[in-house]
Amino acid sequence: MAEIKPYEHKVQYYETDQMGIVHHSNYIRWFEEARTYVLEEIGFGYREMEECGVMSPVLEANAEYKTMTHYSDRVLIDTKVVAYNGIRLQLAYTVRDKETGEVRCTGYTRHCFLTPEGRPLSLKRSYPEIHRIFEGLMEISDKL
Repeated sequence: MAEIKPYEHKVQYYETDQMGIVHHSNYIRWFEEARTYVLEEIGFGYREMEECGVMSPVLEANAEYKTMTHYSDRVLIDTKVVAYNGIRLQLAYTVRDKETGEVRCTGYTRHCFLTPEGRPLSLKRSYPEIHRIFEGLMEISDKL
């Protein structure tokens, strides 16, 4: 599996507060944008996942704010798989300024896999080809 490039986001005016600083809630949205980007890059985006009958809700989201991001800044979001066992997935994110490389925020999200009926689903057992895709993503992450 090839290297996954960081996701790039340009800060929009509506994402900022009166001081021109990004509101903290937007970082969690950016994590989702980066996660969606990575899943599409590996060939198994949310559309494909759901067409196969695989749901992946967020169980937990965490963000630690380091420095301020402002309107019109461009940020790069690195996304890594830090844990995967076929049933659960944890991704880590690092948001950094594109120009300076300064870290703006770090965080993670935890997910599980469910059937459309809401029952736990083992990708390893039910969808071995998808399981291999996530294992490949974990291998890429281990090299970062």
